[in-house]
Formats: sequence, C-alpha cells, structure tokens
Amino acid sequence: MNILIVDDSTIMRTVLKNTISKHADAANFNFFTAENGLLGLEVLKANTINIMFLDWNMPIMTGEELVYKMREDKSLNKVRIIMATTEGAKSQVVKMAKKGVNGYLVKPFNHDSVMKAFDAVYSRIPK
Repeated sequence: MNILIVDDSTIMRTVLKNTISKHADAANFNFFTAENGLLGLEVLKANTINIMFLDWNMPIMTGEELVYKMREDKSLNKVRIIMATTEGAKSQVVKMAKKGVNGYLVKPFNHDSVMKAFDAVYSRIPK
C-alpha cells in the first residue's frame, strides 16, 4: 500500500505519516511526501499510489488543482484522496466530493479523526 502525503507544511506531513504509521497494517505501508501539488503530481506519475492525503492551500499548485488534473487522467483517476485542510465550509466539501475526493479532514485534527478518515477509505480498497 503506497500512501502519498502532499502538504506544504513539514509538520503536517510528519504528523500524518506518524499517525498512519501506528495503523495495524502499517508494516505494509510505503510513504511518499511532496510539499506542493506539482511535486505531488510528479510522485503520482512515477509511483503507484493507493491513498493520498492532500492539503488544499499550497504554493505552485493547490490541492484543488491537483484533484482536477488527477480526475482527468485515467492513470491517476483511481487514487483515493483524503483532503486534509483548513477548508471546512460545506460548499468546499461538496465541491471536492463532486470531483471525486473520497474523504475529508478539517485541520486541526487529532489521531482519532485521522485514523477514522483513513480507515473509511482504506477499508474500501480491495486487498
């Protein structure tokens, strides 16, 4: 299972990785990180990613822009996306759900909310 964390905050990338590393199946997880959407897109194109945590507001390419690019690309369209962002307005959540985002975490979050969002997406991936 390959997991990509795309966030411009080093701390957020570390927190998400450390939290998911405590999952019962973590021995089977490989982690990739990127600090903006453009670098995230490069990682996506070079690796088979199963789940991606994605921040919305980032320099160079936003999370929203990356979602649009992914959903237009048949080779990236199957990646499960969990938005991990401060953008919590209902209209924003609905907008991303319509674009195919599979889960949503509003910052600040805690261990339990991260695991709940992750498990909701992870449990739907065929093993």
